Amino acid sequence: MVWPEDKDVLCQLLADDNLLLLPTDTVWGVCADATSHVAIQRMISLKGGAAQQGLVVMVADLDMLKTIVPDLYPRLETLLVLHRRPLTILFKQTQNLPESLRGPKGEWAIRLTFDPVLKLLIQNYGHPLIGTAACQFGEEIPLHFGEIRSDILENVDYIAKWRRNEKNPGSPSSIVRLDERHELDFIRE
Repeated sequence: MVWPEDKDVLCQLLADDNLLLLPTDTVWGVCADATSHVAIQRMISLKGGAAQQGLVVMVADLDMLKTIVPDLYPRLETLLVLHRRPLTILFKQTQNLPESLRGPKGEWAIRLTFDPVLKLLIQNYGHPLIGTAACQFGEEIPLHFGEIRSDILENVDYIAKWRRNEKNPGSPSSIVRLDERHELDFIRE
């Protein structure tokens, strides 16, 4: 795996507002620093402008999640501890995240990553990352590296060298929110 040699380079690229194309725990995604307004705008432009739909904040662990969602409801924390598939949670309240990351319904989409390389990258970098599928808004999500459009490949600043040959189709995460009665509402399973 290329990760040990690339970790310092990747962290510096993130700090300089660059866009990275990486395999995630769901699909190949374009990733950047979730606290960088410049990187977020670059990502939205790469995706075809318009809305922030499809942008997900990725954290390495529960401790990092609690820095941006300090009042994490116990039912959600339990779900995250027990869930074994990628799970994106929609939150109405956060802190330390740019308003530009709010989705069309005024919520922030946040996922605790399972991918070991991505988890190490986020831990080493020390900040959450923003990620989105490696396609434009409204297009089919590429199931593996070979399906990523050339214009996406040409307009990111770094392309990961690992897992390019995998043909196992990735799939988007489950999505859940807590409703007004504090019940789990699965938007996508």
